[in-house]
Amino acid sequence: MPTKTIALIHGNFVTQHCWNGWAARYKARGYKTVQIAYPGRDKPVEILKQNPSDPILQQLTIDEVIDHHVRVIRSLTEKPIIIGHSFGGLLTQLMLQRDLGVAGVAIDSVPPQGVLTLKWSFFRSLWPVLNPLIPVSKPYYMTFEDFQYTFTNTLPLDEQRAAYDAQVVPESRRLARGGLSSAARVDFKRARPPC
Repeated sequence: MPTKTIALIHGNFVTQHCWNGWAARYKARGYKTVQIAYPGRDKPVEILKQNPSDPILQQLTIDEVIDHHVRVIRSLTEKPIIIGHSFGGLLTQLMLQRDLGVAGVAIDSVPPQGVLTLKWSFFRSLWPVLNPLIPVSKPYYMTFEDFQYTFTNTLPLDEQRAAYDAQVVPESRRLARGGLSSAARVDFKRARPPC
C-alpha cells in the first residue's frame, strides 16, 4: 500500500530534532513527515540539557515510550513508512510487529531482546547506562568522551563537538535498560511489513 507519510523515531540520548535534515529532504519530495518525540522530549535541546535530573527521566519506561509511539502513529491519517535510528530502530521493529507501518527502516538498531554480541565495543558503549551498580532511577547524561567513542568516532573533532552540543540530552536509565526486557522482544517468526 503506497503512503506519503513518514514517521521518524529518534534514539536515546537525543531528540526528534536529530531528524530535521531528513524531514526537510522528505518534505521536499512530497512526503508528510512526523518526528516523534519521546514523552517529555518535546522541549528544545537547550532546555533538556539544563535539567539532567528531570523527574520524567527517573521514571520513563520502555512500555511508556512504546505506548506513546503507538498512539502517535495510530493518530496519523495513513500508515506510514517508519524510520528509526539506534533505540528508535528497535522501536521501529516493535511498531511493525504491531502492524502500524507499511514498511520500516532500522538504522544501526539497538538489538531486540535476546540478540546480543560479545564484542568489547558493545559492552564499552553500553556500560555507562546499563551499569547495575547505578540506580535505575538516576538519569544518565552522556559525556562527550562517551559520545565520541559510541557515536562519532569517525568524524573530525569539530564535527563531534558540534553534534554533541546540538543533539545530546540526558536519558532515562530505566528506558535504556528496557531494551533488555521482554518489552523489547521481536517475534521474528511473525509476518510483518518489511524492515
